[in-house]
Amino acid sequence: MILSVLLLIVLVSSSFAQHYYGNGQQIPLQIDSTKLVLKFDSSFGPINEEGILNSINRILTAYIEDPVNDGFIICSLSTSNNYFSFIDSLRQINTIDFVEPFYIGFDSSGMLVGTAFYVAFDSELSYATIKSICSSNNVTVGNKIAGLYNVYVLYNNPIINQSTVDLANLFYEMPVTRYAHPEFDVRIEPLSYNLYDFYHDYQPHTKKVIGSFNNASVWDFAGLTENIINVAVIDDGVTSHEDLPASRILPGKDFALGGSDATPGPYFAHGMSVAGIIGASHTTDVITGQLASTGMISLNPNTNIVPIKIYGDTDFDYYTPMPDSAIAEAIYLSWYEYNADILSNSWAYTNPSFYSDVIADAIMEATLMGRNGLGSPVIFGSGNTRKPIGVRFPALAPASFSVGATQLDDYIWGYSSYGPTLDIVAPSGNTCLRGDVWSLDQMSGNGLNNSTLVHFTNCNLGVTWDCPPSGNDRDYNCKFGGTSAAAPIVSGVASLILAKDPTLTAQQVYEILRNTAVKDLDWGTIPDTPNVEYGYGRVDAFRAILSLSRGDVNNSRGMIDISDLVFILPYMFEGGPAPFPSILLADVDCTGEVDIQDLVYLVAFMFDGGAAPPYPCYEFQ
Repeated sequence: MILSVLLLIVLVSSSFAQHYYGNGQQIPLQIDSTKLVLKFDSSFGPINEEGILNSINRILTAYIEDPVNDGFIICSLSTSNNYFSFIDSLRQINTIDFVEPFYIGFDSSGMLVGTAFYVAFDSELSYATIKSICSSNNVTVGNKIAGLYNVYVLYNNPIINQSTVDLANLFYEMPVTRYAHPEFDVRIEPLSYNLYDFYHDYQPHTKKVIGSFNNASVWDFAGLTENIINVAVIDDGVTSHEDLPASRILPGKDFALGGSDATPGPYFAHGMSVAGIIGASHTTDVITGQLASTGMISLNPNTNIVPIKIYGDTDFDYYTPMPDSAIAEAIYLSWYEYNADILSNSWAYTNPSFYSDVIADAIMEATLMGRNGLGSPVIFGSGNTRKPIGVRFPALAPASFSVGATQLDDYIWGYSSYGPTLDIVAPSGNTCLRGDVWSLDQMSGNGLNNSTLVHFTNCNLGVTWDCPPSGNDRDYNCKFGGTSAAAPIVSGVASLILAKDPTLTAQQVYEILRNTAVKDLDWGTIPDTPNVEYGYGRVDAFRAILSLSRGDVNNSRGMIDISDLVFILPYMFEGGPAPFPSILLADVDCTGEVDIQDLVYLVAFMFDGGAAPPYPCYEFQ
């Protein structure tokens, strides 16, 4: 059975090339099976085209107003199942001339083809012979390339229903040609989240856990934009910002002063900085002389923020303790009434003796009953008062997920509260407006970075703001830190986990965070995990999502189907492209290595009733 299936896959994969030729060698191509490109008969108008596309249920979005190469239209698909047979079925529609796969290159940028490809014929071939060769292959001869000898533009013909890449490869392999390759539209938006951001260098704490900007990062995993996660920021309020549009700030409540206005007071922005780490998505206010993508990027730019306000608007009532019942109600209503999937908390009681069963009970209820019984993860900073030893309440509560703070070299900060109940650590800066974590402030002169006014009386600091690169940009807080900044990093990672798989329980999210944390840190291995100072290690978003993705070899939204076999075979045997963004997508049997056993395991699972790939998988190279 396995051998017959392998033969079938080889035959199927040959109909859609996984490479083209350049510089005398095969250049690998991947196929993104969540998209395709197509071209209508030229006699059709946009209205008729839209009607046909709307009638094909599997097509989610078609970018009719923004055609690409040769008038092709990019279409996103609701599923990648039976991708190649779906393309074949579209090719049978009379009004559609061409359908091509959505190709991407090694750098994850689009490598989309149209109808044109280039062929250099041998110098002794006459034009009549060239026309004869093209005619026998149902290819149209276009113009000769000026200045190049016997190099022509050839055009795919809709009557043959063949990929342009396949045609170019066919001509390359003819003995009478010197080279042949498709014409690619290289202007297509790349799949990876490339940042052209003049605040790029000011966000190392984010980079520490997502992978790396402009390379393989957590955002390169498929499916992270399909489920929008609501994160409650239980803090001093959140308002809209050029990096956090009002459309992604959901209704919340002010539990300190009452009412539905959960915006911060004029001189505060702690909650803004927390929300920025979780969900900022770049500015829409283009700075003169700069590219459009400036501002802050977060762990999950697709989250919605639920503002839950538990602080007042002046120095006096900002630090006035709220009753336990009010805090418990804020936690409860965050998920029960305001539909938060995750509760992010960057606050703690500084008194090490304080413990409230009422608040702990509310946290437990959230983790058990939130999200329709799956549970809402409740993330807390461990506290910024290291001595005497002990994680601060409410992070100390049994159902809380507690987060300590580390420096960029992975050593724990001297202020970070720790103890045997610490779950995990995350990168942060120093405390009390001495930090170097960049995030959001209020805009238009409000917030922390608004004037020389010193209002954080517990810091007892005179602060001189300087947020480069162009003077002091008062729309941003460049002095954030403490476990206040570490906790939302973990909340952002938790939101990515639930975006990848919203069926997970809160306890499963906790386990994924713990088991994918990095234990071999920059300076050495954490002994005796969980460790009293580092918990289970430093959070890692890339590893967390990779743990949920084994077997999805072609990175197609987590679905394991025939296209994964089509992808893995040339990778293992023909020098085809490696799985992206990690070769461990092909580690189907969860051993931490990719070998022939993974192929056998995958075939057995799909066709012989074998075991499903381990989920999650916690083996990493």
